[in-house]
Amino acid sequence: MKIISKTKPKGTEYSELKNMKKAARIVKNKDDRRRAENKRVNAEARKERQVENEFYEKIKEVQIVGFNKGMLIVLINGEQEKRNLTFGRRSVNLTENIESLHNFELKLFGEMVELKRLGNYNQMKETIAWAISENV
Repeated sequence: MKIISKTKPKGTEYSELKNMKKAARIVKNKDDRRRAENKRVNAEARKERQVENEFYEKIKEVQIVGFNKGMLIVLINGEQEKRNLTFGRRSVNLTENIESLHNFELKLFGEMVELKRLGNYNQMKETIAWAISENV
């Protein structure tokens, strides 16, 4: 004796229902894959931002001591070092570009870093500008 369900669709109705369920399952799987990919991308971006923030925290510890004979004197981990200032990977005349002093760069820890990122730049910028203009 065969039992026939009164609620289960038959024939083409059954195939349509089956296709709709399959389409819904495919959409759900796509959404799950998209969410997993977004999580991975966000995690990578977080790691990159963390490394970058650690680098800039290290840069903020560098202090400007002064400016002498075209070289910037900085205090790195308790040691004074002289560093040459450049403007966008090229040398320019400092006296003509004093107003854009914050955009000048120096090489620290293997990277080119703008002066405005250093620890005491705001206190020392006028002193540096004065020292540069005195060398003229």
